[in-house]
Amino acid sequence: MMRSMAKNEQDTPSRRLLQRVGTSDARLVDELYGLEPVYEPGEAGAALDAFAEFACPYCCETIGTPIDLTDGSRVWIEDCQVCCQPMQITIEVSERGELGGVTAERMD
Repeated sequence: MMRSMAKNEQDTPSRRLLQRVGTSDARLVDELYGLEPVYEPGEAGAALDAFAEFACPYCCETIGTPIDLTDGSRVWIEDCQVCCQPMQITIEVSERGELGGVTAERMD
């Protein structure tokens, strides 16, 4: 709750900041310090602990890797855990933060 200011108190930026920091609203704290949103376990939203499995395009072994769905769709290079060949991994993430698909392609 914000209290009314007495006549002798000035409305300064530091006083307004102190009033905002005094609240326990996590969104305001994140905004104030420029923090990324936090996804709590059990909340709706993107998963931090998704695991994707796909076949290596060289040796055909099934490879698994943890992925962070909060980062959205992306492409990266990863070596096969079995044959050590480089492969291009592509993940598609929906607007709701759900895994849409994973592909692994040869780099040659």
